Amino acid sequence: MKWSKTAVTGCLAAAVVVTGISVIGISAAISSGSKQTEPETTEAAEAPDSIIHHPMNAKVDNLSKTTEEANRIALKWDAVPEASGYYVYVCEKDSTEDYKLFSDVKEPAVDLMNLKDTTQYWIKVSAYKKENGIISESNPTILKTATQPTDVAALDSLRSSDVLMFCWAQNSNVTGYDIYRASSQTKSQFVLYKTLDNTQMDFEDKNVKEGEFYTYKISPFRTIENVKYSAKGKTIDFISGLSAPGDLIARSGNTRVTLSWNEKEIADGYNIFISTSEKSGFKLLGTSEEGSYTTDKLKAGTTYYFRVQPFKKMKDGTLATGTWSTCKIVAADPEETTRSAPKSSISGSGTYIEISIAQQHMWFYQKGKLVLDTDVVTGNKGNNDTPTGTYSIESRALDTTLTGEGYSSFVNFWMGFYGGYGIHDASWRSSFGGDIYEGNGSHGCVNTPYEKVKKIYEMTDYGTPVYIY
Repeated sequence: MKWSKTAVTGCLAAAVVVTGISVIGISAAISSGSKQTEPETTEAAEAPDSIIHHPMNAKVDNLSKTTEEANRIALKWDAVPEASGYYVYVCEKDSTEDYKLFSDVKEPAVDLMNLKDTTQYWIKVSAYKKENGIISESNPTILKTATQPTDVAALDSLRSSDVLMFCWAQNSNVTGYDIYRASSQTKSQFVLYKTLDNTQMDFEDKNVKEGEFYTYKISPFRTIENVKYSAKGKTIDFISGLSAPGDLIARSGNTRVTLSWNEKEIADGYNIFISTSEKSGFKLLGTSEEGSYTTDKLKAGTTYYFRVQPFKKMKDGTLATGTWSTCKIVAADPEETTRSAPKSSISGSGTYIEISIAQQHMWFYQKGKLVLDTDVVTGNKGNNDTPTGTYSIESRALDTTLTGEGYSSFVNFWMGFYGGYGIHDASWRSSFGGDIYEGNGSHGCVNTPYEKVKKIYEMTDYGTPVYIY
């Protein structure tokens, strides 16, 4: 039987309906990978009935994914000997049922770039043969797959005491998060420790030992049709017990800020961060190996936010950091009255004693509120200077005698803060403050009026912070 041109046209049109695939009106970008060429669609677009479903002797076999990335899917398949090339159609299954022509390649491989992360894609690949101006296309082979999730964002530590805790930002597309842990108990190898669902964006670990080094890896994953797609994972390090410093206090004078805090026995030092914003923009200002830090001159009248973060030096030279304490303060104008209480910002209990040698004055704060203040006399300047720094009350006594080289003095109240140095009454003095300490100072202790030191003694206990500057 002879076929007329009209009959052939009708047959071809019917074939297009059978395949359910058309290259007409496709607006998808064509990948520019090295193994791809521009699709030869001009002739087909002008004459759609020239693309026919032709049952070729062999279709695309062994279609497989060769990458595990968040925005890219690379595919390969067995070559079809009689094929002139291959059409690659992509359906972003999470949002549509429609396939679009993504690429026309000559080799049995394709690289699909600039895809969405954590997204399900169905991909069809069909072989085609171009002969005598007519393109014959085989039945497509379909691969149901997905891009990998991206790693978690905003990973941050929350606690590093006897409980380790961290958090991250949610990825709404994932199924959940795998938490891996490595420590000396696992010979520093990661083992799957916990799997969380997508509603949880923090993790708390109470099964830790003080001083032990722990590394956690958080790997978001998505499960589709029993196939698990996982991110590579992001890590965070902890040392149990390397918690935020307690009783962080900021004081300002002459536009400088002095920070003081209770030291952590396990810490080797502290990172000091500064920002003019409460939640962002923090920059490393410096480090300290002690429980205090003084800035250079800042801008008077500006509110500054500080973070103090302990760290410990590891054997490989890296630093394991703990959680931080925060405080804020306005940099004091140098013309402010020097006798006024220092501008202080307090974290922790807020109960502490503060002593300024230059001002010969002491302030006592209880739960963040100034309870009393008084003039004092500190160590004789240049000979028996009172030590500056961050201390705490380590000894207490009533009605005791202080002895040393060339002196023996009875006192009613004693609060020792460092070695033989302490705060006590001094009945032999008739006045306090001013410049007395420059020629008639103490042997290094802080001489305080009887009624004032009596109240402080009654309202404090062992461990009350003492800040001297």
